[in-house]
Amino acid sequence: MNTDIKYNQNVLFVDDEEIILDTIKRKLKKYDFKLFFAKTGHHALRILDEKDIAVIVVDLNIPEFTGVELLKIINNGYPNLVKIIFSVYTDVGLISSFSEQEIYQYIPKNRVKKEQGYKLEIIPIISNAIEKYNLVYENKSLKKELKKTKN
Repeated sequence: MNTDIKYNQNVLFVDDEEIILDTIKRKLKKYDFKLFFAKTGHHALRILDEKDIAVIVVDLNIPEFTGVELLKIINNGYPNLVKIIFSVYTDVGLISSFSEQEIYQYIPKNRVKKEQGYKLEIIPIISNAIEKYNLVYENKSLKKELKKTKN
């Protein structure tokens, strides 16, 4: 049986505010996450094509197309990616539409203190999202191996 199952800690942040990306980069650099950053939807899609990303953290207000549109594209092309929304928008109708996008977590930016680098809520949520991604990946890999041994 294959015991060389990789552990993916790649996280992509998509936000058009440079100060937010810089703060997140600075505050999270001491953790084991491998961080990637994009300011637009197209840039995020290029990174997804080039890198094996486990978790994406998306602001809803990004250039080129909305965060919701980006999430729809991601659902079609990257169904195993764990999706987190990090936004100032708290519209109930908008938030309720997230269920069809299979959002793992919604974090309102106004609940997190900027001066702490969004650290309070983001760290455990990202850690749990990475764990979820890797458990699903490991489960699929083990099922595939089991199916091979049965044949």
